This record gives sequence, C-alpha cells and structure tokens, in this order.
Amino acid sequence: MRIIFRNLFILSVLMLLVQACATSNADAPLSENQKAAEINVQLGVRYIGKGEYKLADEKLRRALRQDPRSATANWVFALLQERLGEHEVAEKHFRKAISLDPKDSKAHNNYGTFLCKQDRVLEAEKEFLLAVKNPLYSEASSAYANAGTCFLKVPDKVKAEKYFQKSLGLNALQRSALYQMGLLSFERQEYEQASFYFQKYESVAKHNSRSLWMAYQTEVSLGNQGKADDYAHQLKRSFPASQEARLLAESYWNAGSKQQ
Repeated sequence: MRIIFRNLFILSVLMLLVQACATSNADAPLSENQKAAEINVQLGVRYIGKGEYKLADEKLRRALRQDPRSATANWVFALLQERLGEHEVAEKHFRKAISLDPKDSKAHNNYGTFLCKQDRVLEAEKEFLLAVKNPLYSEASSAYANAGTCFLKVPDKVKAEKYFQKSLGLNALQRSALYQMGLLSFERQEYEQASFYFQKYESVAKHNSRSLWMAYQTEVSLGNQGKADDYAHQLKRSFPASQEARLLAESYWNAGSKQQ
C-alpha cells in the first residue's frame, strides 16, 4: 500500500504540479510578487522531481513569502513537507491551500492522499469527493482510484471496487484501478475478469512481483499455459529475489513432484 501511495506522490509531482501555477487565476493580472512566486513554485517542483529537497524547500518557502495567499504554493509546499516527514506542517499548509481556494481539485486530491496515509479514511474520502466535484478536473479518475485504494485499508472491498469502477468509467486505462481490480477479481476467483484487468494494466504500466504472480496464477487457472509461462519468465527475470519468485519455484517443484 505504501508503495502505491509513494508512486502516486511522484506522479502528482511530475504530472500535475508543473501546470498548477499556469492554471490558477489565469485571467487575473498578476503582481510582480505573484509572478515571482509562480516561478519559484515551478523551480521547487523541478527540484522535487530531482530529489533535491533542500533546494525545493528554499524555493517554495521563498514563494510563500512572495505570495502567502497562493493556494498552489501552499499545497506544493505541503507535499514536500509530507515527503520530509513534517506531517503537522504539511497538514497546516494543505488546509490553508483549501481555505484559500476551496475549488482547487488538485489540493483536495493530494490532501485526501495525505489523510489516507494517516489512516483517516473517511476524512480522505471527503477530500477525494470534493476533488471530483469539479466537472473540469482532468484527474478525476485518479481521485476515484485514490479513494478506492484508501478503502482497501479498512478493508471495505465493496466500497473500494465502487470507486475503482468509477475511475475506470472516466479513464479505462487508469493504472492503479486496473491493478487493484485485477487483484480483487483474482481473490473472487473471477479469472476471466482478472486476466482482462491484468492485460489492460500491462498495456499502461510495468508489472510488479505481486501482479506477475497473480497474473501467472490467473492464466494457470484458465488453462492458458503459454501466457502463464510468459508471466513466470518475467517474474524470474525481473524479481528473482522476491517472495513471489520463491512461491513460483515452489509451485514448479510441487507440480513436478505430483507428476512423479
């Protein structure tokens, strides 16, 4: 679960933040301080993407001094502080960003992810739903997927699946929703559905050891030995030291023993 949210953080930084300044108050004339703050936010984002957190912190603190009422500067700074383990500071700036611009869907989505990592699932759900309330929000499918992943922590798999399906209804290639639906379908022994989701997932993302192991078992259950062998080869090649690779080796050994 932590790996999923860490990846979501990285995606938020690299795919969402770069455009954040340009999309807020695009039609309003900006003061010199506001323009300078936007530049520093963009620089901060780039430094976050490079893992240069000290420089990012300097740029974002400067942006907040230049324009303390910038919602974008506040929630980007919150994301960085979360990354640095400063959770109280992060929450303070998430809340400030939302108070400054209650319609900022990116702020709600990222705050929801933050709350979910604190196991505050119902509070997180509220933020995700506020994010998708804006019909123009381009990452609504991501917010629904985040809500689904969050409810797996309860666990409430029925509610999680509801949100994953909403996510896929908006974007049929939403990677985290495809991944989780593959796992849920496998758990229910709905192997045709699991195979469908795993194959869609691999068209937009790289498998991890767990998804390869599940996909392998799915194809074995369906009698698709060729496809199963392909997943087995990927698992052994890409994750030779993983627990799933060991389970694969044990399954081969057990199958060989039964044939003797």
